[in-house]
Amino acid sequence: MPVKNPGKYLIPSIESILDQTEKHWELIAVDDHSTDDSHQILLDFAKKDSRIQVLSNDGEGIINALRTAYRECKGEFVHRMDSDDIMPARKLEMLLEKCEKGTVATGPVEYFSDDWLVGLGFQNYRDWLNENMKSGNIWTDLYMECPIPSPAWMIHREDLNKIGAFHSELIPEDYDLCFRIYENGLKVAVCNDVVHRWRDSQERTSRKNPDYFPMAYYPLKVHYFLKLEKDEDDVLFLWGAGKKGKLIAQILKDHGVKFHWVTDNKNKIGQDIHGVIVEEVDFDQQIKAKTIIAVASPDDKSEIQELLNLNGFDKNKHYWWFC
Repeated sequence: MPVKNPGKYLIPSIESILDQTEKHWELIAVDDHSTDDSHQILLDFAKKDSRIQVLSNDGEGIINALRTAYRECKGEFVHRMDSDDIMPARKLEMLLEKCEKGTVATGPVEYFSDDWLVGLGFQNYRDWLNENMKSGNIWTDLYMECPIPSPAWMIHREDLNKIGAFHSELIPEDYDLCFRIYENGLKVAVCNDVVHRWRDSQERTSRKNPDYFPMAYYPLKVHYFLKLEKDEDDVLFLWGAGKKGKLIAQILKDHGVKFHWVTDNKNKIGQDIHGVIVEEVDFDQQIKAKTIIAVASPDDKSEIQELLNLNGFDKNKHYWWFC
């Protein structure tokens, strides 16, 4: 558990671990140079419970904190916890029941806040996550959002080592780990009940650290798309010339990847952006190629999906949603 200034939320987070129905666990809490009372709070808990070990981060940041913790942990099964969130009482028990070699255990999540109503964006992500888990389509929209949330998985130590554990430098590290789970073909087993309560607060990393803002995910998405989905001879199309489409176009150019840039926005057809002329959508050509779709508007996405269906396009064969 990386710990960085969780403030008043640290005590209830640790108490939720102490309240687990599964009692055979160890907590490796790594203080990432906190400036609040976190380190002393951790030490106080460790004095009362020998299952808790407190370390200081060897470096800085979440990745280094995870590496520091992983070097010291002894468990056969590994789980990551965030220091401001809450574990439902049966979380470890439920994940352990589903976890075996070759399988990652996960389950539904919920957001909550003591300070305000949870924002619509978090609600939408929760609903998307939980619906994918319910339907069993974990990987269907892998390039849209991270489908296995970081504090809601459990994995066998051998499997975690097999996929590179926390050695990768790619950010955000939770999404990177998710791609590596997919890349290595691990199965995903889903619990029926909520396994994690995610706290929305002002100090949340995704609110404060630019490395975890949604726009920062696109280099990682493109990296894995080129690695996992695009063969050398594949013709690539990019659909969408808005803010996200422009970012993806620049990333592709930085990788030296040739692509056709298309849009159904008549105002942008014919424009030269980043040295590429934006063209009109061409279904006849695109069905012979692979298309990244970077269109975010719900109405536009619905219209595009209808057109793709009418023209016989298959998801994750002919096209991939990135927004």
